[in-house]
Amino acid sequence: MVPQLIGIKYRATKSAILNMSGMNHRYAQWALVLAFGVATALFLTHYYNGVNSFNPKTSSERFLNDPGLSQQHSAQNTKIKFKSTKCGETYEDFVMAGNEGVKPLTERVAAKFRSMDMSCANRYFPKPNPQLTQEETKRKQACVNTWAADHRKGSGAFWAGNTQYVRHTHHTYLNSESVVFDIGGNKGEDADAMIKKFHPGIYLILEPIKTLYSNLVKIFKNDRKVLLYNFGLARKNEHFYVNVLGHGGDATSVFAGNNNGRSCLLRVVNTTHFFLQIGIPCYEVDLITVNCEGCEFETMEELIASGMISQFRHVQFATHPTLKHLHNALERYCEIQEKLKRTHTISYQYKWCWESWIRKDL
Repeated sequence: MVPQLIGIKYRATKSAILNMSGMNHRYAQWALVLAFGVATALFLTHYYNGVNSFNPKTSSERFLNDPGLSQQHSAQNTKIKFKSTKCGETYEDFVMAGNEGVKPLTERVAAKFRSMDMSCANRYFPKPNPQLTQEETKRKQACVNTWAADHRKGSGAFWAGNTQYVRHTHHTYLNSESVVFDIGGNKGEDADAMIKKFHPGIYLILEPIKTLYSNLVKIFKNDRKVLLYNFGLARKNEHFYVNVLGHGGDATSVFAGNNNGRSCLLRVVNTTHFFLQIGIPCYEVDLITVNCEGCEFETMEELIASGMISQFRHVQFATHPTLKHLHNALERYCEIQEKLKRTHTISYQYKWCWESWIRKDL
């Protein structure tokens, strides 16, 4: 079919050129060759582009691989091969980022926490100075120098008796109008405790491990105020195969390596992009609690660097500084401390273990 069409174009081009009055025959031949070559190139480009535009497989792959068109990931983008795992992921889990269905929560948020500015979705967040001041640098270095003793003290105190439940009971400001974001839902212990105690209006949970996510769906299937998504947060969109660690996978971490073959798929999306998707510029969140076996570093760094940390009235997070594959954990934690002090103050802290901060204007 293609050669026949090219032949037709050739004969038409030849006829047109040879019929031009007054043209030298030699020049006509050269013009014929040049015109034929251009016509052929243009036709082939148009033809194959046309074929590809109607080829479902090719169009799908192009869509999946173009971050400007979609947040989805293809097998090529993830750079890992799809395989069956003990967590029961499907091929759809493998090629999707997980956040495709995320929509702004603005209309569901209580009026007291919503912006009255109709252009809030396009709000500009002033970026904080990425460099520490001289005083901040001194405090950061002191934090690094004393980390071992502070870690022993903080961890020991937090896990003594019932102290650990401060992460549930501390948030007495929560009520039926509150929005809570739980990054790393795990088995739902924290979510269940805070929902039963404070009855927040919206409780959003991110859990990237499929088995844990599926269990959370069962636990909260009758609670319309709970929103669940099967992905985690990081600096960029990626897929990993990770070890299932702990009892039922509750200690699973992308930073824990993968050396025993009992791997499950873990999907993470860019932190800033997710919060823009969910509509953060248009409302405030009463509490964000982050416990994701190492991802708290990138999550906090992204929130602070983007300037969106100001939209979170209270910030609670766990810290896992001893994960061996986590880079520069000491310096990063201590820098997060200094930058968070610019907008928030400590409301409780078991250093290097669990802590909560409150925005300065509250």
